[in-house]
Amino acid sequence: MTRLFGVLGAIVSLVAFLPYGLAIWRGTVRPHLFTWLVWSVVTAIAAVGQFVAGAGPSAWATAAIAATCFVVLVASVFRGERQRTAFDWLCLIAALSAIPLWILTNDPTLSICLVTLIELVGLGPTVRKTILDPWSESLLYFALCVLKYALAILALPKWSVAVAFYPAVNIVASIGVCLLMVVRRRQVGAYSARSQ
Repeated sequence: MTRLFGVLGAIVSLVAFLPYGLAIWRGTVRPHLFTWLVWSVVTAIAAVGQFVAGAGPSAWATAAIAATCFVVLVASVFRGERQRTAFDWLCLIAALSAIPLWILTNDPTLSICLVTLIELVGLGPTVRKTILDPWSESLLYFALCVLKYALAILALPKWSVAVAFYPAVNIVASIGVCLLMVVRRRQVGAYSARSQ
């Protein structure tokens, strides 16, 4: 069953990218370059860390996520969010400066925890952008992220912090972004209706 969930997680990762990539191409979604830069680096590191820690099929899903992150990174260079605030730069610098800590860590559990926290910091620019423009991100994509990370957890052959922390935190983060989009879209819609 773990192999099946690992394969399904990898498939959902790739399928989730298709409408997201199409939305980027159409200009309805504007990924933030800094977020996807951090995510590309960190997800690749997390995949390697999961393989080393014995995550088995769960690491397949993480590797697929890393590949799609890299494609979105390239797309964000050409069709991504153009505004970069001081907060965005601070998140990028904080996330990238924490990577040497990961390199110095010999403990797989601590390493995965650090990488996951770095990824959360990288989410900062996307959260800021989504608060200001809740339609600049894809609700479908982040909902599918919840599913792919849940499948990654179900694909774990054994449970430990080293292998479960990364997908578990990403489930919570993805749910948070989905809720943020729903709430902000309603708020902005209500404000627009009142102002007309």
